[in-house]
Amino acid sequence: MVRRPRLPESRLNKLLPILLLCCAAPVLADGEAAPGPAGVVDAFHAALKAGDTSAALKLLTPDASVYEQGFVDQSRSDYAGAHIAADSAFAQSTELQLLERRVAALGDNAAAVLSRTQTRGSFQGHPINLVGTETILLQRGGGAWLIAHIHWSAHPAEGELKPADNQKKPAIGKPDDNAKEKH
Repeated sequence: MVRRPRLPESRLNKLLPILLLCCAAPVLADGEAAPGPAGVVDAFHAALKAGDTSAALKLLTPDASVYEQGFVDQSRSDYAGAHIAADSAFAQSTELQLLERRVAALGDNAAAVLSRTQTRGSFQGHPINLVGTETILLQRGGGAWLIAHIHWSAHPAEGELKPADNQKKPAIGKPDDNAKEKH
């Protein structure tokens, strides 16, 4: 086997790994790498918790939609005018615990962050103990991830009265006493 002589290392060969690292991840003004999808979701929640709605809104695309408990905000400006203040006040008065999270890449420039949470505390004089689900879709553009869609839903945690618990349920196989049979 014939060995080729090794080329002397040039300055470019020494700098190439450094250049690749610098170009591979977008860099923020303070020198830290831009956060990935889960980091953006965490930053969004942190901004709401801190009462910094401007910072939270900067993490949304202009056409971001927010679905929350059956309500819909069709854009970042709709969310800014309708619900973000209440969402921030809620976040400030409660504690959000992450129970489970999955991050899925949806190609090179899209991702989904799926979370299950528990929220406890008190809001407007009412005790809060909720289990929630959160689906956040993100898009990457210009080297940064932004939130394009949020879907939140929640229900009372175990041990609390749930709306369906207020009603008697008919036994399986027995007709409901209030229902009329149609012939």
